[in-house]
Amino acid sequence: MTSMLARLRERSHSLTFRIGALMALALLPIGLISVNQTYLLLKETDKNSSANLMARTAEAAGREAKHIQAAFGAARMLASAAPLLRNEGAGCEASLARFLEREQPYAFVGYVSANGIVQCASDGVGMDVSSRPSVLDMVNNPRERAMVIPDAAISRRAVVAVGVPVITDGVYNGFVTVSMEHGALAQTMAPIPTGQGGRAINLITFNSSGELLTAAEEGTYLEEQLPSNADLANLARIGRTAFIGENALGERRFFAVVPIEAGVVYALGSWDYRADSLVADGLHAAYSLLFPAAMWLAGLAVAFFSVQAMVIKPTRNLRARMLMFMRSRSIIPRKDSPWEPQELIDMDETWQMLAESVLRDEAELHNSLHQKTVLLKEVHHRVKNNLQLIASIINMKMRKMNDPAERRVLQELQHRVASIARVHQKLYETSAEERVRADELFTAIVEQTAATGIQEGTRVDVTQSYDEVILYPDQAVPMGLAMSELVMNAFKHIGAPEGETPSVTIKLYLEGSSSAVLDIANSVGPDAADRRSDGLGEKLVRAFTQQVGGTVNEMNDGRQHRTVISFPIAAFQDAA
Repeated sequence: MTSMLARLRERSHSLTFRIGALMALALLPIGLISVNQTYLLLKETDKNSSANLMARTAEAAGREAKHIQAAFGAARMLASAAPLLRNEGAGCEASLARFLEREQPYAFVGYVSANGIVQCASDGVGMDVSSRPSVLDMVNNPRERAMVIPDAAISRRAVVAVGVPVITDGVYNGFVTVSMEHGALAQTMAPIPTGQGGRAINLITFNSSGELLTAAEEGTYLEEQLPSNADLANLARIGRTAFIGENALGERRFFAVVPIEAGVVYALGSWDYRADSLVADGLHAAYSLLFPAAMWLAGLAVAFFSVQAMVIKPTRNLRARMLMFMRSRSIIPRKDSPWEPQELIDMDETWQMLAESVLRDEAELHNSLHQKTVLLKEVHHRVKNNLQLIASIINMKMRKMNDPAERRVLQELQHRVASIARVHQKLYETSAEERVRADELFTAIVEQTAATGIQEGTRVDVTQSYDEVILYPDQAVPMGLAMSELVMNAFKHIGAPEGETPSVTIKLYLEGSSSAVLDIANSVGPDAADRRSDGLGEKLVRAFTQQVGGTVNEMNDGRQHRTVISFPIAAFQDAA
């Protein structure tokens, strides 16, 4: 998780990410406005679809509504004439029978007294129906109603009966009922119209108690088309309305309720709810909802590929060429791209001019440094030649001396001059300008001193060990002279017990990272005299050591004499 957050934080600093984020923020308000407009359009579509369904429901239920309304009209008329029906006697049945012949699809019309006796009817006069549920409902709650009677008492058929109570001076005196054959009434429904997009309309009628009366399609399928989240009795109390709900299958549908006889009978129409269809113009709402998201994603894609093609790729190419220039000092030509903006082209050309300027400056600097190095080597070479000339003059003078003491003094002087010449020789021979390898310098000094300081026929074991130490000329000259004096004194005062070989040991080793130690030891014989600390050689060694900021320590344990010089190594700084 931490590594993922770290990678995300690292990528958030990239130009592509930041421009993409800015584009997303810039397009977000437009997308929100588009989504809101689409939402409002869908709401308006639902509203129009509901109104359309309501109109088509009323149209489909029109013929049945006329029959039901006519039945209620007839029942109300007969209820108002109930006293006459009670007094008409046998003629009442004939009158109502003629009424049925004129009005279709009525199956029965009659007046039932308060005690449940059929007093005047198209058939079944005198029948006691007081125990029928529909009669008991009217007695207990006298109001206009419509209901389905599966097995009518007189016709023995399924009928839809409407009932109107007879109220005289506030007293219930029975009711008038008009019934219609259930199947015949259902067939009066107009052919079911088809909604836009080929959506089929399902139609049913129900009473104020929520009981189904008729349906365009009978059977289980009808129950599955009823709203599962709304009670039909409650819809009857609401009256004319339209809403979106789910059926028993969990499918979303449009539902519309239209009153056929207000407060008594209602028609319920429904068709499937298609969220991806717009009634207004047939466009797909899903496309409308996806449009702002697609526009947003397209904007991000355009921003991403534009930045990649016009900024990121040319910038990476420029960085790669810069790295190649840094590593190999080679300038790779720029690759032309039609997507690269002029600003980056100008930047690339500016960098190329800068790189070419750097190469010219470096070439001039290298040439100047080379000339300086050649001149400096020539100076060292001439100094070495002059010193060797001085040494040769001293040698010529020494040959003319007859006094051994004088010859020894001139020989020591010649040796010191030769040591200085050797340092300058190393300075112009070395490949690193102004730097001298101490091991090479000290090895040459020991070899030359051994050639002149060891008497012919004398065997001496010389052991040398040097770490890699690099010195400036300001250190190399005094340390070379000190080394020459110490080695010359070592060969001068060398000795050994009887039966042993005289030895000289020379070591140069690093002590830490900023100092070095020169350790020179020679074996001594049993009769060796103490070295005087006030001799010229000793004074020169101390003087040379002080020049480099070092210290000198001498030790003698009777078997060997040791001189240890500790000195700091000057840090090298490359020329800017």
